[in-house]
Amino acid sequence: MAAAVSTPQHALVILVFAVFTGCSTPSKPIALQPDPNFPAAEAPNYQALVSVKWVKSLLDCHQSGFKRQRPPTYLNERFVVLEAGWGEAAAANDAAHGHIPGAVYINTEDLENGYPRWRLRSTEELHRALGRAGITRGTTVVVYGKQMIAAARVWWILKVAGVRDVRLLDGGMRQWRTAGYPVERTFQVPQPASFSAPRSNGWNATTDDVLARYNSPEVWLADMRSEAEFMGKVSGYNYLDAKGRIPGALAVGDGDDSSNLYIEPSGKLRPPAEILSMWQRQGLVPYEGNRMFKREVIFYCGGGWRSSVAFYYAWLLGFQNIRNYSDGWSGWSTNYVPDPAAQGGTPGWRQEPTGNPITIGGE
Repeated sequence: MAAAVSTPQHALVILVFAVFTGCSTPSKPIALQPDPNFPAAEAPNYQALVSVKWVKSLLDCHQSGFKRQRPPTYLNERFVVLEAGWGEAAAANDAAHGHIPGAVYINTEDLENGYPRWRLRSTEELHRALGRAGITRGTTVVVYGKQMIAAARVWWILKVAGVRDVRLLDGGMRQWRTAGYPVERTFQVPQPASFSAPRSNGWNATTDDVLARYNSPEVWLADMRSEAEFMGKVSGYNYLDAKGRIPGALAVGDGDDSSNLYIEPSGKLRPPAEILSMWQRQGLVPYEGNRMFKREVIFYCGGGWRSSVAFYYAWLLGFQNIRNYSDGWSGWSTNYVPDPAAQGGTPGWRQEPTGNPITIGGE
């Protein structure tokens, strides 16, 4: 990842972060001047959330042949602006929406194994998909999408796959258009690249990992689904019959864009310190003076999208003992077995319980 710029202002950033994690600080919080390039300037990994101003300066810098000033913390010669969405590019390439100039489209189905499981592909498949998108391990990638949960999901997958420098665009296309920046009506056709990198396995919790530790006093399972899903009233997905939650899980708020709990109505992310304060009220308690929760936190939702938003927030704030249970409630509850006679929500696939323990209601 590109190195953060060390400045006196950023020294204040660390001190402001201490206010929110319980460190010993002056009684009066220090006000931090907002940085138009970095919407989460108070967070230790602040450089990973960039504004539309930052992206515009990135495009201008490259277009000028590096004669114009580089955007702060960008130390690279190669970048890809990546629009993340579900479905083929032709369906996403609508004239009304528009795209950031030069953007490459990636279909999340290239990164997940499709109907009805939608689980993370193998390392080899991920690397081939990223290579087709023109991405190498050393490429700076800026991710955005119509849905923040799609962009966060792809950000997380890119990092797991081994891309060093991945940025998330705050507010996505909505903020780009609000700023009055130019748009294009078609996607860039990328020049394929060869991708090779070690996979960051420490960021992903498997079903076996969760099964071994879900009732451990050293782990908090943070459920990012709606209250109705958490209580077992609905599954939350038309392709999933099973309802309920993993025993002992904490409800930490629906991570979907539509809930406006993690995402503001403008499409921007809420301030990370606001989210940390909410998590503390819900039981996710950090160590004083450290960038660790008192227990390892494993975020999960139905299938890794909403939980990627939470993981991103926690990582942005500098927490280290965090993982994303990518397979989520679907992986915990259900095995999908090919069956031509099967009907219901997953024609051609029979849904069978995994046998993992489940909690429903207020038990």
